[in-house]
Amino acid sequence: MKNQNSVTEIFSGTQWEAGMIESLLQNAEIQSFLRNTIGTAYGFNPNYAGEVKVMVSSEDFEIASQIVNEYRDNLKRKSDE
Repeated sequence: MKNQNSVTEIFSGTQWEAGMIESLLQNAEIQSFLRNTIGTAYGFNPNYAGEVKVMVSSEDFEIASQIVNEYRDNLKRKSDE
């Protein structure tokens, strides 16, 4: 029997930030999907402005974490300038 991977939250933030992270992950050929705080499969609901979570396979968690950390480091560097 093949071992199934679980999904893990890699990032939580605004719709825009989650979209940026999802794009960076896609560029690295890592599959991901968005989930909002009320649990729907796609993050955008114009009637609800909660946090959006970026979910990845637990198999991709390590490399995805590096990508998210680099994104955060770049934001911090930009704000420090």
